Amino acid sequence: MPNEKILFIQDEMFIALNKLTLESESKWGKMNAQQMIEHVIAFFNVSTEKLKFHLVTPEEELPRYREFLLSDKEFRENTKAPKTVLGEEPLPEQYTTLTIAKENLN
Repeated sequence: MPNEKILFIQDEMFIALNKLTLESESKWGKMNAQQMIEHVIAFFNVSTEKLKFHLVTPEEELPRYREFLLSDKEFRENTKAPKTVLGEEPLPEQYTTLTIAKENLN
């Protein structure tokens, strides 16, 4: 039986994300709704190795990062990715519309 996190990713997350509109106000961070959807797409692609980055985390810190990622701890608001991975500003939209971005996420 899948655990709660897997059920959330498989079902509930898509229901919540499909409610986003271009007018949806961000709760924290600089991304608009489409940029956030595209950010999730990119990191699903990273987690399934469809998209690869050079390792920027020192290898000795990887066990601690893995432990956090597998825990129930939440990210702090405005947690920033390393500048070598993402810049200070959100990436420009990759898809022409929010609807197309949502379709690609699904």
